[in-house]
Amino acid sequence: MVTPGDLVHVVANLRQRDRDEIFALRWNNDEQELLNQLVVVIGDLWRVWRYQREPVAICGVLPQRPGVVSAACFGTDKWRHVIRPMTTWGMNWLIPVLQDAGFHRGEAHVSATNEQSKRWLASIGAYKEAYLHQYGRNREDYILYAWRLTDVFQGRWRGRWTADADLQDV
Repeated sequence: MVTPGDLVHVVANLRQRDRDEIFALRWNNDEQELLNQLVVVIGDLWRVWRYQREPVAICGVLPQRPGVVSAACFGTDKWRHVIRPMTTWGMNWLIPVLQDAGFHRGEAHVSATNEQSKRWLASIGAYKEAYLHQYGRNREDYILYAWRLTDVFQGRWRGRWTADADLQDV
């Protein structure tokens, strides 16, 4: 369960690339406004990740349309300490729960300059579906990544994210 305190800590200490990526898709850089909106939407399909009892990452999905979820992960500079268990949770718990609930597609919007997140998404089976030119508030480019959840759940990703990606840099 993600608590308001977890959210406050992680948002106040966001990695710069996460801060840039998140706020480029918002009307302003107001952290309190972001926190107020996150508290409303974060629920059972979200989890906080801790390193030495400190909240360092938050990950989850939001239903967008029938059968489709939007995924988001953000964290502090200590993110690398939780990337492996966070990825395993997503694949072994979250994907099956989504499939059981009737979801068939996941999406994520990533800054075109965020090389680490692009590498991580590719390593867990996401594919680049669209290049979004000038998608951000200040005309930043983004990439829409997508998953067919049946492909992920059937194990087509297994072994790839640990063998093909250096997750320490993600």
